[in-house]
Amino acid sequence: MAKKLTTGKLLKKLQVVFNAYIRERDKDKPCISCGKYFDKKDAGHYFATSGYSGLRFDEDNVHGECPGCNRFNDSHLIGYGINLQSKIGADDYKALLTKADDYKANGIKWNRAELEEKIKYYTEKVKQLK
Repeated sequence: MAKKLTTGKLLKKLQVVFNAYIRERDKDKPCISCGKYFDKKDAGHYFATSGYSGLRFDEDNVHGECPGCNRFNDSHLIGYGINLQSKIGADDYKALLTKADDYKANGIKWNRAELEEKIKYYTEKVKQLK
C-alpha cells in the first residue's frame, strides 16, 4: 500500500503544478505588473499566499510576473492591480476582493481530497496547454 502524502506535502506538490500551469498559460503575455515581455516568469500572487491561503490556487489571483517585479519590486502591486482589473474585468476583480476579505476573516483549511483533486486538475490543464 502506498504511503499517503501529508496535507503539507500535497500543498507543496499542488503549488508546483499550479505554478507550472500559470507560467504556461501566461507564457506569451507580458508581466502583469510592469507590462514587459520576459521569457521566464514567476507565478505572481496579487494576494500573498502567506495571508490569503484560500487564494493561493485562484486563477484570477495568480498571473505571470517577471522575477524582478515579483521578487524585488516592493511597489509591484500597484501595476499588478491596475493591469489585473483590465485582464480579468471589473466584476471578477470585485469578486476577487470579496473572496480575499472572506478568506482573511474566516481562513481556510485544505483537505486531502480537495488537494489531490486540484493536483490532477492542474496536471491535466498543463498537458492541454503544451
